[in-house]
Amino acid sequence: MPVSYAAIAATFARIASSSFGGGTLALARRELVTHRGWLTDDGFIEILSLAQVLPGPNLTNLAVLVGGRLRGPAGAALAFGAMMAPAYLLLMAIAATVVAGARLPWLTAALRGCAAGAVGLSLANAIELTFRFRRDLVVLAFIALSALAVGVAHLSLPVVLVILVPPAYVALRGRRR
Repeated sequence: MPVSYAAIAATFARIASSSFGGGTLALARRELVTHRGWLTDDGFIEILSLAQVLPGPNLTNLAVLVGGRLRGPAGAALAFGAMMAPAYLLLMAIAATVVAGARLPWLTAALRGCAAGAVGLSLANAIELTFRFRRDLVVLAFIALSALAVGVAHLSLPVVLVILVPPAYVALRGRRR
């Protein structure tokens, strides 16, 4: 039986309204893979890879691709709308508060809390997605080098990929022979 439109709308609206900024990817993975079972981990990574190549926000692209996979063009449009509506409404409310001149300490604290939560969710997602490689030292070394290059040295991801993909390809290709 196909997934209902209501389930698609509710799921993506919940994902969009449960996290602000980064961190939604971990929440989306848990919802789509673990709770709903609409995707496998490999299917999630496949769709996420495609979403990251497309222009636009990764999570919105992911929602459109998953909605399209589940219910075709109407599912894609519904997933897109459900992803956009909560963030749009929240940002308009925050903007109205700021434009009105309110200097609210609780709003600043809430936004800082959202940022901290996003970092934690992103880290949890990275750990969950790399957990199956915990005994593969070569893969872990390339993951660590990538994280250090981007997170500590602040190199752009395309530069890191240009530097690390060729040796990673050689190292992993050589092991499969």
